[in-house]
Amino acid sequence: MRNIFLFIKSTRFRIHFIISLVAGFVILWVSFKSLNIFTHHGIAITVPDFSNIKTEDIGKFIADKQLRFEVVDSVFDSKVAAGVVIKQDPEKNSSVKQKRIIYLTVSAKMPPLVKMPNLVDASMRQALALIESYGLKAGKREYRADPCVNCVLAQIIKGKKVEAGTMIPKGSIIDVVIGKGEGDEKINIPCMIGLPHKDALDKIAENGLSQGAVICNDCKTSADKENAKVYKQIPDCSSDMINPGNAIDLYLSIKTKAIPPTSDATDEK
Repeated sequence: MRNIFLFIKSTRFRIHFIISLVAGFVILWVSFKSLNIFTHHGIAITVPDFSNIKTEDIGKFIADKQLRFEVVDSVFDSKVAAGVVIKQDPEKNSSVKQKRIIYLTVSAKMPPLVKMPNLVDASMRQALALIESYGLKAGKREYRADPCVNCVLAQIIKGKKVEAGTMIPKGSIIDVVIGKGEGDEKINIPCMIGLPHKDALDKIAENGLSQGAVICNDCKTSADKENAKVYKQIPDCSSDMINPGNAIDLYLSIKTKAIPPTSDATDEK
């Protein structure tokens, strides 16, 4: 034990101890410096805006920005050009480190394919719901004499009948042929007064009629039109009966004062 205390008090021990402390400090300093250099600590880059840049131009656009990119998804959007960036992560103007990967979503050049639903024998209301649920669009309606009133007789794309199960581009416009009964059968005019825009269109379809003009003078946006209600229709609810397939014009307003109260007679219709 005495020898240990003597060694600790010796000059040799003190020299080795100081050398060890200095060496440890140097190693830690070099390690932290290397880590800062490797991780680019303290160096921030502002993420540029990749919106609408073509896929083939992304590499050139990012070449001098000390960033990397990866295309992680493609989404079809008919409202934007094909093959351009529509989303990025991190967002533009974010601060990131050098060599950060920017994840990009681009617009697909072709829409995905979906199966054509079976609309034949369905009511017009059911057909519209199916068309919407498959990401398709309702097109023109043609009415033909048939015992099945308001039933879909055929489903058509670009003038050709399409069988259920056929793979078609999402967003395709589906025209339908609808039965209107036999002879000169007429139907009551449904009342749409006070109904929201979409509900009014559904009611028109349910009754085997077609949409005419839709007018909303005080609607500023598409959202206004969706929230607006019917204050007038032509022909009106009190008119004589009409043939299936006839068009109903709707007048909408976002002002509730413009919508007249419905009478009992009107409600019965």
